Amino acid sequence: MSSAPRYVHDHDSGEGLRSVEEARDDVLSRITALTPIELPLTDALGCVAAADISSPVALPSFPSSAMDGFAVRASDVAGASPDRPVELKIVGRAMIGHRPDATVGSGEAVAIATGAPVPAGADAIVPIENAEALDEVVRLFEAPSEGRHVRPQGEDVAAGDLLVPQGKRLGAPELGLLANAGVPHPMVHPRPRVVVLSTGDELVPPTSTPDFGQVHDSNAYTLFGAVREVGAMPIMAGIVRDDVEQLRDTVFSYDLQADAFVSSGGVSVGERDVVKAAFFQRGDVRFYRVAMQPGMPQGFGFVEGKPFFGLPGNPVSVFVSFEIFVRPAILKMMGRAQLSRPEVSATLTADVEGPAGKTQYARVEVARGADGWSATPTGGRGSNLISTIARANGLAIVPTGTSVARAGSQVRVMLFRSSED
Repeated sequence: MSSAPRYVHDHDSGEGLRSVEEARDDVLSRITALTPIELPLTDALGCVAAADISSPVALPSFPSSAMDGFAVRASDVAGASPDRPVELKIVGRAMIGHRPDATVGSGEAVAIATGAPVPAGADAIVPIENAEALDEVVRLFEAPSEGRHVRPQGEDVAAGDLLVPQGKRLGAPELGLLANAGVPHPMVHPRPRVVVLSTGDELVPPTSTPDFGQVHDSNAYTLFGAVREVGAMPIMAGIVRDDVEQLRDTVFSYDLQADAFVSSGGVSVGERDVVKAAFFQRGDVRFYRVAMQPGMPQGFGFVEGKPFFGLPGNPVSVFVSFEIFVRPAILKMMGRAQLSRPEVSATLTADVEGPAGKTQYARVEVARGADGWSATPTGGRGSNLISTIARANGLAIVPTGTSVARAGSQVRVMLFRSSED
């Protein structure tokens, strides 16, 4: 967060500004997916498969019983019924996790548990409720067809079948499938490690009591949450004072830990804009103005080969800038194909005013009713009003050229969380 004198606020004129689309396309065109690595399944959750993953085995790997009962030859009990039971000799048992202790010959049966391997010679299972065991003999009252209650080898997956295609995100079902197939270390694009830092002499951590003129650093925690929610790993680098050398030292001290950097504050045209001063002539970092409100001043480039995002200092600008530029870039680093938030068309319940020369991202609460989606503004458009984000679940996109989006009109809304959250 920053006090007003440090930053240039959004002005109505869009003259000389880059469009949102141009700026975002430029960022994404320079981002590549992280080099794939093999990770344990517990670390691979949420990561994207870097190559097709095929099954080394059939699933299940052996035929098993779907019922507690008796493994038999279907031909031996073809005429069995409640009125005319067939008697077979019990020659052994088949238990879960063990090889059956007998094979099934003509006139024989093996007692079997659900999930146990079907013994050689058997081709059907008679459930225990349709049987009566009498010492070494079992009376069977059902005539199952061949394959009845048998889970065949490879019923789910054949050896060599594709388990997870390249580019798919590994969720809970994929982790279970890979574990079942004995693939403990899939090749994936890892989660980016994103260093988060805030700049400003006026900032103090939430654990401190600010003196007059100081403010709590909220941006670091907004960014921490946003980075974590997208599936990356945030690293909190703390508050950096308005000192060029301190900022450089802080950034370079995290170089070995970082896959990307995100800073807030110091990217406008003020005399104390430390990020611009620190990296304007070092690394490949560009500073420009985007035709958007909030979030006009932006910085993006590379420091020591790592993406560096310099965001504005006001808290709503930080949130919106992350959504428009940083979030899709992180997703691309993770190998994700879908980079955009879901959008809906909603009816505004109140007027939304903004600069005609810029794309406006208005904070709204979206709800679905009998007549479709509605979008209600959660407060003023000031980029310091962080509570308007906390009350919202979407950003209504008012396009360039529109100074007032009237109540009752349709707008596109980018959803950043569900209405239940």
